[in-house]
Amino acid sequence: MAFILAALGGVVLGGGLAALILSNRWKQQVEEVKEALNELAVKHQQEQEQNKELKQKLADTRYQLGEAKKDLAARS
Repeated sequence: MAFILAALGGVVLGGGLAALILSNRWKQQVEEVKEALNELAVKHQQEQEQNKELKQKLADTRYQLGEAKKDLAARS
């Protein structure tokens, strides 16, 4: 009877220890994923801002081209 109780106690303790280790690994992985997502969000925001700046430069360049075409047409 004592052997059975000792075996059951070992199983319970072993299971608890395994659950604790797995829980800690899971928490660590969740933190790593959160950090990666935050980095990705920052990079995305920077790319969005760069895209906005490029669109503005394109619009400015198109405007300047239009003005240059008008000047050329007026001189002809």
